[in-house]
Amino acid sequence: RARRAARRGKPDLEAVRRAREVLSTRDRRGRLGAVGDRLKASSRRGAELEGGARAVTAWVHGVVRHRRALHALIGGAARRALKDRPPALVAALELGAWRVLADAEPAAEVALELAALGLGKKPAAHVARVLGAVEAAVAERLPGPHPGADDVLPLGRGLALRLRRPLLEAARRGPAGRLALLHSLPDALVAAWLARHGEAGALALCFAANDAPPLFVRANPLRTDPAALARDLAAEGVEAHPTDLEGALRLGRGRARLRRTGPWRRGELTVQDLTAQRAAPLLDPRPGERVLDLCAAPGAKTTGLAERARDQAPILACDRSAPRLRRVEENARRLGLTSIETLALDGCRPDALRARPPFDAVLLDAPCSNTGVLRRRPEARWRYAPAAQARLVRRQRALLEAARGLVAQGGRLVYSVCAIEPDEGEDLVRLVTGPGGPWRLEQEQLHLPSPDGGDGGYLALLRPS
Repeated sequence: RARRAARRGKPDLEAVRRAREVLSTRDRRGRLGAVGDRLKASSRRGAELEGGARAVTAWVHGVVRHRRALHALIGGAARRALKDRPPALVAALELGAWRVLADAEPAAEVALELAALGLGKKPAAHVARVLGAVEAAVAERLPGPHPGADDVLPLGRGLALRLRRPLLEAARRGPAGRLALLHSLPDALVAAWLARHGEAGALALCFAANDAPPLFVRANPLRTDPAALARDLAAEGVEAHPTDLEGALRLGRGRARLRRTGPWRRGELTVQDLTAQRAAPLLDPRPGERVLDLCAAPGAKTTGLAERARDQAPILACDRSAPRLRRVEENARRLGLTSIETLALDGCRPDALRARPPFDAVLLDAPCSNTGVLRRRPEARWRYAPAAQARLVRRQRALLEAARGLVAQGGRLVYSVCAIEPDEGEDLVRLVTGPGGPWRLEQEQLHLPSPDGGDGGYLALLRPS
């Protein structure tokens, strides 16, 4: 079966098994876990999937991004399809429905593959019935972006599905609820976007949350330059295009083979989103300065700081997860950087740093809601809620207060988050800065996600008054 699938250019049954396994896993609250971590763990087990590694990621991300609308359509097409079903069966239905809807795969063929995973006779019959109903519900496939309706489900900027009858009941939900259902986002988050960005801006953010993310790399200036890096990648079949940010390239065709290229092995580049790459030049560490990265793992920003300072500024990379700090060390070794030291500690309680001299430059890349990077971390949308947001902001403020106490007089601090919510960004920064206060805001940047550009995020440069 695997050989036949490979000849047809399709992933084999093992790919289907792994996708369902990732989608079946829930955290202690019954929510989807960190699917990115689970996808990496799955791909490390056993041999390389035969044509299926990318399919697994595409399927899982597709289901997680569109899970809310997917459930609404499945439930409308087939009565009691998901009600009281175990997670493994729900995952099989989600995966099968996504393949039928997004990839136009025949429902009968998908159902047979899922049945081969050992579902059991009765669950397999249920899957076949539901997927048949889902397939029959689609009247036509519409190219281009579509705002959606009770009988039209947008699956991204390039595809929408017109249904044979209204199944989604989006119109009766009000503006925020309608967009939230059609684009599979929490009502509270879309309501906040509507209040801040208006209808057109909120719709753009909804589409952005479900985009396939572009891939950017940062050239290591100690080993190459962007033009040479682009040429070397092109020689190995990886397209790389210049961007408006110095040292950054956007990858095109062939990017899946990036980690098998000579530039990767030689430590000439780091994968890092365009917006995230802006933190190092904003902090601008210089040779000889003492630099602190308070929430460093996995280390893309830390190594960016080291490269910016020509590997001549001692950098202390801290994180409360010692295992994740090992990734910082691994990244530094691959890039040939020697100026980075790691230390495991909680950034809210940096007592171990009090005995050290204060730092000239501090980066606080704080944990956040990830609302600017939902296209990369699709499961983060299901963690967004007002109560969780309030707890998160309290931690961000505690980290910011701790970080300010570690900056030398005349030094500077960059606060950054990969979120676009004001309570995590400008509102929080204004709580600790202001006229006549001990700190001043020198510069801030709010970036919204764009289809071919960087992710969303907020950065602020602060200095002692």
